[in-house]
Amino acid sequence: MTLTRLVLFSGWGIDARIWQPLIACLHARLAHVTETDEQADKQAADEARSRPLEIIAPDWPEEGPQAESQAGSEPTASRASLGGADTLWLGWSLGALRAEALAKDQAPAALVSLAMGPSFIDQAAAEQKIPALAPEVLDTFRKAFARNPTASWQHFLRWQASGEASARDCLRQLRELIGHHPVSREAVLAAGLSELASRRMSLAPQSELPLEFWLGKQDPLLAPGLSAALRAQGQVVAEFEGGHCLPLSATEALADALLARMGLATHVTHISEEA
Repeated sequence: MTLTRLVLFSGWGIDARIWQPLIACLHARLAHVTETDEQADKQAADEARSRPLEIIAPDWPEEGPQAESQAGSEPTASRASLGGADTLWLGWSLGALRAEALAKDQAPAALVSLAMGPSFIDQAAAEQKIPALAPEVLDTFRKAFARNPTASWQHFLRWQASGEASARDCLRQLRELIGHHPVSREAVLAAGLSELASRRMSLAPQSELPLEFWLGKQDPLLAPGLSAALRAQGQVVAEFEGGHCLPLSATEALADALLARMGLATHVTHISEEA
């Protein structure tokens, strides 16, 4: 089935501007696919033009550059119009946990959890034991955040970039996109940390919500053994070269994987070699 709408959900402390490189890459890939298909297969080219890809990257309530004006308004990331049988959701980090909860009501065609397992923190009461970080890791960070929110947020940027092949370049690109200071209020960021401590995906049957986990092989925010444990339980897992900042470190690979998953590119491998 071809999907024609993509919704991108950002993670903790990082707004939708993180998606700008991926969105640009997707549009470039689609343009290349259309040009390639026009030469090789006119019917495929006509179909590609008749199914333009709509990309939506909403900010969570009171997050993003317009955070203050969003207070008290309808959150852009919870509108029912974001779901639908033609829509793929991709949630990054905390955004994946939030998206999985929203999906129960809004029913996208499928959900991709990027750089996040079923939970961020090990929850001993969970019926199905899947590796996650020890609670002490987040507890320590939350205490530091309470003392100095801005410094902790900046440390978090360095932490998640540390798994990339070029951590310095990744951190520079991250700061160029979102700035050197958080745009969300401290209370909003603190609430997000509470969500990281408590949220857990239900892992509903694939017939109810097709769910895939796309993970970075060098992600410092994922517990060792997560990919193997998910596969052992029958979950769909794809691994990428990179750490937690896959939207920046694996932009082209993500774009190709998304277009393939949505059925919008028939020559993705060929394009990857030429583009």
